[in-house]
Amino acid sequence: MTLGRDQLSTVFWIAISILVCANFWQDVGSFVSPGPGFFPFWSAVALGGLALTNGATRLLKKKEAPAEQRVSIKWGKVIFVVASLLIYSLLLSTFGYLITTFALMLLLFAVTERPRVWSWLGSALLATFLSYVVFYLWLNVQLPAGKFAFG
Repeated sequence: MTLGRDQLSTVFWIAISILVCANFWQDVGSFVSPGPGFFPFWSAVALGGLALTNGATRLLKKKEAPAEQRVSIKWGKVIFVVASLLIYSLLLSTFGYLITTFALMLLLFAVTERPRVWSWLGSALLATFLSYVVFYLWLNVQLPAGKFAFG
């Protein structure tokens, strides 16, 4: 019996889920007093559940998608996004969270081919502002200020 790509990916993600759950099950704690393994354990449970759902869906759906409905991967964009994230991580401590995140979001929204520059700017500004509010103001996460020391 040979496994297709979908079945192999399902088995792979279920195996990863089981390994993570086995590694963190002793440190889970409870919902009231979570331990250090709480987030990894429950994330792995969710990952395993999603993998099982995907595997069951693919198993029940036997019909192959027509060629015109298949998604082709645009490797140029994938490489651009990965390179952008690498450059983001390198520039984060120099320019700070706000400037670097805004620039990254602007680039990523531009890659998605939105029709207007104003929508790129607005979306990048909104994403940066909301992430700043959530992480810095709400969760009190210390974000890199950079050499410009605002944010």
